[in-house]
Amino acid sequence: MKLSFLCDMHRQQLESKTAQAIRFWQDSFDAAKFFNEQFLWTDAVPHAGCAFETSEILITNKEIDTAVAYEWFFSSAKLLVDALEGVGHKHEATQVIGLAISRFDRELIVADTDKTLILDYLLKLHWSENFSEVQKESNVFSNDSFVMSVH
Repeated sequence: MKLSFLCDMHRQQLESKTAQAIRFWQDSFDAAKFFNEQFLWTDAVPHAGCAFETSEILITNKEIDTAVAYEWFFSSAKLLVDALEGVGHKHEATQVIGLAISRFDRELIVADTDKTLILDYLLKLHWSENFSEVQKESNVFSNDSFVMSVH
């Protein structure tokens, strides 16, 4: 399964229009959450994936409050992991956790970031129930390359 949810054109549009990206994130997140609550994992995955990628764009653009962007990114990652595990894609769920950890790691080196907040999210990702469970089954930090890259 390829972990890419936004086409190039849509990604470029969201990168240049923050208000549209915020609305798109909210719509995608809400749809994914609804489908997850209904155990409709297959329907949830593409929406959660779009929310995850859009929230990463919002972190990169620095156009909204960073604490909000971090929360949306973390929540979207968790939602996507839940949906992927729901359809039985544990390896991909592990990849998403690894991507989220890598993104937060990169945020630690940015000058004006709230290091305590970032570390809190990193701890949540490292010790989340999903991470612990999946980690036992496969080595997330093996030499596998991720298909999706978070900028």
